[in-house]
Parts: sequence; C-alpha cells; structure tokens
Amino acid sequence: MITCPNCQHSEYEGEILCTKCGARLMSAPQLDTQALNTQELLPLTQPLPSTESALSLQVGQIALVLLGAPQPIILEGREEYILGRGTNPEQPTEEVIDFNRYGGRERGVSRQHASLQVAYRELLLVDMQSTNGTWVNGKLLTPHQPLHLADGDEVRLGKLSLRVYFKL
Repeated sequence: MITCPNCQHSEYEGEILCTKCGARLMSAPQLDTQALNTQELLPLTQPLPSTESALSLQVGQIALVLLGAPQPIILEGREEYILGRGTNPEQPTEEVIDFNRYGGRERGVSRQHASLQVAYRELLLVDMQSTNGTWVNGKLLTPHQPLHLADGDEVRLGKLSLRVYFKL
C-alpha cells in the first residue's frame, strides 16, 4: 500500500492517481500513452467482421464490438461516453469506457481518447486530441471536430479497432 501525499488515503502499489482526491501519487510510475509510429497507423484499417445480425439492440443502446472480444460493450442511458483508459483496472469507473483490458495502452489508446455523444437521435464521435489519432472507416478525424457515425462504422483508436452499432 502507498499513501497519498495530499489526503493520506491508502492506495494499492502502482496506482497513478488517488481515488479519493485525484492527486498524483509520487511513487507511481509514469504510464503515458505509448506514441506509435505514424507509418504503422496509416495501413492498419482492415475490415472487421460484421456482427450486426447477432446484435439485437434496444432503443437507446450503443454496442462497441471489438475484434476478438467475447462480448460487445453495451452503452446506454448517457448523453456522452469517454473512450480511453481508466487509471485503475481493478476499480473501473463510469467516467471512462476503459480499453485497458483489451490492450488499450499497448495499442496507443489515450486516457481520454475520444468522446461518443448522443445528440438528437444521432451519434457523434469527437477525437479529444489523442496521441495516436481516431479513425473512422480509414479516415483520420480532426481533433475536436464532431463526426456523425453511421450504424456499423469501423472506429480505430490508435491501433484498437472496433465497430459501433446503435439504435437511437
């Protein structure tokens, strides 16, 4: 266990931020997003298998389907979802859809990589100035510029590919 220098809260070894006050823990290693070679990212877009027929979404649900993942990630009930990496894999939070368990750090996913926003029965994707970029159907997004998603679009966060299905 380590002690937060700010509030004296006990945290597990290896934690980066205090879960109580949010202060950086001095003994924690710096685990920044791994910057990838841009030349590696350009040719990565590969078609993911379509699973649309296997999904039966309810109105208001969004499904994130990752290649090789046993189940889709189902989102519902919020107007915005932050896609990225959480600070503590053992204590997931609702603030960030955590891709650590899918190799997010190794695949270049930033802590707050992109935002999915539900607006007027449409789904928008916004790159949040990520280190390795956000791609939709092979096209690199401009940071902070919303893009309307279509059901079944392929999204890539760094090297992490997924398909987005929704019923709004």
